[in-house]
Amino acid sequence: MKVLSMETSSKVCSVAILEDKNLIKKIELNNGLTHSESLMPLIKQILEETNLTLSQINLLVCDIGPGSFTGIRIGVATVKAFSDSLDIPAVGISSLEGLAYSIKTNGIICSMIDCKNDNCYYAVYQLENGQYTLLENPKADSVENCLTFLHYKYTNSTITFVGDACEVYEDKIKATSPNFALSDNDSFDTVDVYTLGIAGINKYTQLGEDKNLLPLYLKKPQAQRQLEGKSIVIQNMKISDLENLNISNFDDFWNIDILKDELTSETSQFFCAKYENKIVGFAGIKMVLDEADIMNIAVKKDYRRQGIATLLLNHILTICKEKGIKIIHLEVNEENFSAISLYQKFGFEECGRRKQYYDNKYDAILMKK
Repeated sequence: MKVLSMETSSKVCSVAILEDKNLIKKIELNNGLTHSESLMPLIKQILEETNLTLSQINLLVCDIGPGSFTGIRIGVATVKAFSDSLDIPAVGISSLEGLAYSIKTNGIICSMIDCKNDNCYYAVYQLENGQYTLLENPKADSVENCLTFLHYKYTNSTITFVGDACEVYEDKIKATSPNFALSDNDSFDTVDVYTLGIAGINKYTQLGEDKNLLPLYLKKPQAQRQLEGKSIVIQNMKISDLENLNISNFDDFWNIDILKDELTSETSQFFCAKYENKIVGFAGIKMVLDEADIMNIAVKKDYRRQGIATLLLNHILTICKEKGIKIIHLEVNEENFSAISLYQKFGFEECGRRKQYYDNKYDAILMKK
């Protein structure tokens, strides 16, 4: 069985190909670029260097987190796109389980990832005769609460800690219990894409593919937490709303004249998200009989990754349901991983492609719900 494994939860973007549990090739990249720019070229490179094609891959494995919210979404969206289009089974492995697999000595393992301000993600596993068993589900908590809990629940057990939090909180870990030991290999601070692949093979062998592959979010993204407490209002968009709308704040979008035409069209309906009476996002649909097309969902640059696109899409789906719409269509750039992930979250599925539709380079993915 040939396995393509991808790790995007940390600052390092990495891919690996395994033949069963043997490593064929691994590539890691840490050049400061976002994973959206790095992942696809890395996949292309590793396939070329191993003389393989995606159609020859038998299993896809990705890191579902916790870690970088954006990186996780990119990895999951990429794997789901490959899996759906080529009918390749896929599984997701948590970063914490991937870290646990780096420890090869029997005993109890605590995987711990630093999430700043004396907080961490952690999970507990037991390794016995090559079998990793989950003892404590992944959680987000303060380091103090984590260590106190482990100290009293596993009083007479030695626990090996692994993950980047080990270095950050080394003194606290050692001071809590003499039975707490740190992994002695600095390379175990981050998830290794090869061991991630091994964990994926084991999971697939035991449980089969992940039918609902989704990111593992143990706490809300910072942007979403910042949004909480803000009063975002979704309302019908009017011509008068365009007076103070600077289209340049919304990237590549239609010009104002085209937007005005759509706002006056009998078959189109636009909605805007307002914060403190200023438009921070808007979306439009065109409805004909019992079908609708989502023309665009645009969010102001300074307000992205704060849940506004989710609010707009949810509002669109509510309106469509009220109007008896049975099928909703949309198209999205294959490189827009965050949008693809959002649409998939709401049940949209790929139904076709327009080759090199964007800039004569990137495909338009056609989706419907």
